[in-house]
Amino acid sequence: MREQAIIDRLIKSPIPSLVNRTKKVIGAALLLLSVLAFLTGEAGALKVQIAGDRLTLEAEKVPLQDILAGLEQEGIRARIDPQINPTVSASFRERDVQKALEFILKDLDYVLLWESVQGPGGPISRLSEIQVFKPGGKDLMRPLRTKRTLAVARNPEDGSYYVRDEVLLKLKPGTDLQKVESLLAKWGGTVVDSYVALGIYRIRLPEGSDVQALIKEFRETLGQGSAEPNFAYPMPRSPGDSTLSPVDPTLSPGENAVPVAVIDSGLSPQVRMDRHVLASLDAMNPDRSISDEEGHGTQMALIAAGVVKPLGMKGDTEAQASIIPIRAFDDNGFTSNFILMQSIEFAAKHGARVMSLSWGSETKSDFLGEVLDAASSKGLVIVASAGNEPTGEPLYPAAYPNVIGVGALGPDGKVWEKSNRGDFVALYAPGFASMPVGYRGEAGMYAGTSISAAFVANRIASILARNPGATREEILKALKDM
Repeated sequence: MREQAIIDRLIKSPIPSLVNRTKKVIGAALLLLSVLAFLTGEAGALKVQIAGDRLTLEAEKVPLQDILAGLEQEGIRARIDPQINPTVSASFRERDVQKALEFILKDLDYVLLWESVQGPGGPISRLSEIQVFKPGGKDLMRPLRTKRTLAVARNPEDGSYYVRDEVLLKLKPGTDLQKVESLLAKWGGTVVDSYVALGIYRIRLPEGSDVQALIKEFRETLGQGSAEPNFAYPMPRSPGDSTLSPVDPTLSPGENAVPVAVIDSGLSPQVRMDRHVLASLDAMNPDRSISDEEGHGTQMALIAAGVVKPLGMKGDTEAQASIIPIRAFDDNGFTSNFILMQSIEFAAKHGARVMSLSWGSETKSDFLGEVLDAASSKGLVIVASAGNEPTGEPLYPAAYPNVIGVGALGPDGKVWEKSNRGDFVALYAPGFASMPVGYRGEAGMYAGTSISAAFVANRIASILARNPGATREEILKALKDM
């Protein structure tokens, strides 16, 4: 071995101290080389990419569950017996996904489930779920415990966040579909989902695609309003204070309780809100029960349900509402336009009359604005927080025309010094509350326009319970009189 020959020559050096130092240096170098060889050799490099009905896979002795986790990141659900996890070696590019999976799973029992997604030119069949099990053991399958997170990037020009390698496409009636198909083929774009009500399609692009360039080309070819990034939004910052004693929800909503959808970071099962929950959804992982790693969504659900009362509130102190908690934010605290569209659709489908959105961004999305307008036109009253920085700049969704933007009051009834202001703020409401669960911290006193928006959603539910036909103007008047 060449390295050993070098060491042998150096050992013959007449200077013992040099010999010892040289041994140590070269030994360390050889150890580093061996580690690098391990990492780049048989350590199992993995690449998984889906484009339409084609799968690209590079895997060298990779556990099957790691490959399935990669497929989940591409939007394909996976259920598997946890005891099944053989290593897989495979290398192919843009191979038919069914044939590729037949090769990978050839020694196992499995089922592939397909679904129909509405594309611009009609229904598109796509793989939706992979099930892997032992003979007669389908009941042992479990969802993979992978964390679904959005691959978020930031536009350096305007500071907006968006999902990498994704574009939202909106087609008007009469659009030349051949032009659409030609552009998608040019960029390698694949329709992976759609919001049929407004003709919005989620397009996945090859890794590293120039999203802004594609949007520009779509707009030049199909007209303005045809394409947007799949904008992403972070969870709000919310200041906490001293730790206080938790409260325990003991009341229940009445028979005429009006459902409030709380689209946020989810709901923790530890708060025992079952009697208030009409329906729930983890939009990030639809096959799992709702949870809340952040705590913000749980705080807002407690306020919206009327279980926790903010400081300084007046009027009906026992207004309990049904809630539809929806986890729309990922483990990194981001959501996206398309996740929000799916969340809004779920809320409407399950009877929500009020929607509480306790988060916001300076990014304005025409697509999200249209979705909220459509929901409002069907009778859904939408409330959003104005923001915890007094910039006077519009914050969305609070600043969309059909959304009630809410600022915060302090316990003294005066506008909180950190509350945002501006023409888009329709009203101010109590924004301080003692919370039994923390948000990225401990339970205690919290403040912010998030609390104000959730509280106003609860008030609106109370108004609609008494007057189901109340108009937006009547609701705003009643809120200001409270």
